[in-house]
Formats: sequence, structure tokens, C-alpha cells
Amino acid sequence: FSNYLDTMNKQIHDIEHLIDEFSDFARMPRPILKQIDLSKLILRSINLHELSEPAIKFVAPIYKSPAFIKGDEEQLNRVFINLIKNSIESISEKKRKNADFKGKISVEIKEDSDYIYVTIIDNGVGFDQVDKAQMLTPYFTTKKKGTGLGLAIVVKVISDHNSTILFNSIEGGAKIEIIIPRYYD
Repeated sequence: FSNYLDTMNKQIHDIEHLIDEFSDFARMPRPILKQIDLSKLILRSINLHELSEPAIKFVAPIYKSPAFIKGDEEQLNRVFINLIKNSIESISEKKRKNADFKGKISVEIKEDSDYIYVTIIDNGVGFDQVDKAQMLTPYFTTKKKGTGLGLAIVVKVISDHNSTILFNSIEGGAKIEIIIPRYYD
């Protein structure tokens, strides 16, 4: 009886999570645009994951000058948390096949007079096994416990910020590039 209750509780928790994801996607609010420092936001996202994933090496340079954009801090934070989480999952998948594998995620920010370029590179499984157009479609997932909304939300938020996101496989991993317009006061 106790095992049945535990199983039912787990199933209820999974369903609640699924409903929350669907709900978030269905009522994605318009971004509330304010001046934010993108480099601080990204470092916050990295720090969150770094604490929970000590076996993965995170490489992010220390940014001396702010990278200002006009954006919704909460929505963009969700973007970077999701992208880094996906990189971690990709590395974990590779590690399951090779226990000695050392995961690495690098994040770089470059800028010119008009745009800020954020590049996330991981040494996980990459995108070669997935149809990239399909992976961005809501409710498509390759994960056992995935809802298929993570990347759909990422793409929607990036689009709502008049920005561009590119997903590429590279030798030994994946590369994600985001191009965001700079903001000047």
C-alpha cells in the first residue's frame, strides 16, 4: 500500500510539473523591457548551475564592463537557465556512455557597436541526432521526462526581444549563438 501511495505521489508531482510548463507557455507574458546588464544575468545563471554540477567545468570570463540591453530580466534569466540546463543534460547523456568523460560548458560574450553576441559551447552530444526545426516545435522532446516546451519558450523569448538564436552542432558538442541588440541610454 505504501509503495502504491509513493508511486501515486510521484505521478501527481510529474503531472503538476507538466501542467505548470504548459501553463507558462500558454500565457507567456509580453516582456517588460528595462535596462539590464546581460553579463551579470548570465553569470547568475551559470553560478546557479555551477553549485549543483561540480563535476562539470564552467568557463566564463569575468566581464569588467557591463553589457547593457533592453530586456525582461526574468524571461532572459529563464532562457539562460534553460540553455545551460540542456547543456548539462547533454553532457550527462555522454557521461552515461563514458564514466570518465569530463563535461565542459563555456559561455562567451562579445559585443560591437550594435549587438551583443552570447555563445554557449558544450562538449555534450550535440544536435546531430535531432531535426533542429522539430526540436524547436512546442511539445517535441527527446527526453523521458521532458515536456517539449523548454526550447520553444527560449525561442519565443528571444524573438520577443528582437533577437536571434542559432543552434549548431560542432565537433564534440553543441554551439548556441544569441544575438541581442545593444542598449544605449
